[in-house]
Amino acid sequence: MQVTKTQAQSLTKEIQEAVAAILAKHGLAEPKVKTTYGDYYKFTLEASPENLDENGVNLSSKEAVAYTNFHNAYDLPAGLLGKQIVVKGETITFIGIATTRKKYPYAFRKSDGQTTLYTEAIVPFLTK
Repeated sequence: MQVTKTQAQSLTKEIQEAVAAILAKHGLAEPKVKTTYGDYYKFTLEASPENLDENGVNLSSKEAVAYTNFHNAYDLPAGLLGKQIVVKGETITFIGIATTRKKYPYAFRKSDGQTTLYTEAIVPFLTK
């Protein structure tokens, strides 16, 4: 028997709701969740302390810390966290660098709260 997509989505939603309350109680940001399903179900979460700036960017997130530490290596100026740009009619907010993502290292938050990643082609829009 396999774990179906529908089962995985339902289970993930239930787990996220329970975990979000626990993390909030301890001052941790909403977690990033990864799931795998098929022959087995795997649920992985990652959370960091919540330290929001005026733009709602969690300065303690892995991506924000990576940007603060490595922005020069990516040829980015300091001070871009929280900068908003419009892509395909949607306003997105720069939240940092995903250093483990070689092709899509630039992390943004969409208006619905989802994280989206971009290639270096986004840099000219971010730095103007």
